[in-house]
Parts: sequence; structure tokens; C-alpha cells
Amino acid sequence: MKNIVKKKILFHVLIFLFTVSILAEDNPYKLISARNAFDLTLKPSPLPSLPPIDDIMAPTVFLTGVTKWKGTNKIHLVLRKAGESDKFVSLGINEKLYNVELKKILKDAAIISSHEEEKVISFEKNGLPTIITKKPPAKSSPTSSRYSRDKKEEKKSSPPPIKAQIITVPSRLPNRYNKP
Repeated sequence: MKNIVKKKILFHVLIFLFTVSILAEDNPYKLISARNAFDLTLKPSPLPSLPPIDDIMAPTVFLTGVTKWKGTNKIHLVLRKAGESDKFVSLGINEKLYNVELKKILKDAAIISSHEEEKVISFEKNGLPTIITKKPPAKSSPTSSRYSRDKKEEKKSSPPPIKAQIITVPSRLPNRYNKP
């Protein structure tokens, strides 16, 4: 029985020492890991803040024209929203359509209010993007009368078009249509 008691005491002492070593705050490597010399530990990076949903879902506004007719000034806009077709809008001062209101017309710009936020739009910054297409091939036109005469002579001296050569062969059958 003495052996069993000794084993129990030894077991309890080992458990006590193990728990004390786990709870001990003296970690010799703590200073090294705190220094983070090689940026090995992850630092919590701040999450980027998203703009409000109204700004994300708001259409892009393009200024396409400014007109004055019978004393009324208007601006012409294209509202482009992702997943939808373009909306073409003409607004006078203090008119509102599709949540866009015209506040003031300047020389080459306008002040609009979109989703309760005032913006200055101009042709330079908010104009429709230019689409470059392939230009048609240029036709050459004669520059002098001599050049045109040379062209006429070249056309005259060109060989005649090739015609099919047809050889008539006398028929072996008696001619039914020409009876003498």
C-alpha cells in the first residue's frame, strides 16, 4: 500500500509542476516574438471602409450638351447605370429627373444635385468617352489635268476583255427548220 500512496503523491506533484509551468509568465522567447524583426506575425489590418450604398448604386452622369432655345437654358445628360440601358435626360434649371436636379448652368459646366450631393460636372471631366473607329480608305482624286489624261491613256491602252471563243460546228442532223 505504501507504493500506491507514493505513486499517487508523485502523480499529484507532477500534475502540479506541469500546471505551474504552463501558467508561468516567464517565456524566454516572448521578447523575440514581440520584436517581430521579420514581420512574421500578422498585424490586424484595418478594414477599408466602403462608401454608402447610394454612392455605389448611383448612375454615372455624363454631360453631353448645353443648349439655349427661346431664352431657356438646358443641359443634356446621359445617366449610365451598371446593368441598365443608358438614360438620356434634358434638364432646365431646378428641374429634377431620375434623382438628378440641375442647380446652375455655367459656361462649360453645370452644378447638379445627385442623391442629395452637389457636384460640378464639365465636358472635360464628365464628357462621354470618345470612341475611335477605323476611318474609311481615302479615295485618290486627280490633282492636275495631266494626271487625269495619263489615267485616260492607261485605260485606253489596256487590253480588251477576253471573250469566250465559240466555234460553230455543222450539225450532223438534217436541218429540220430550214426545209428547201
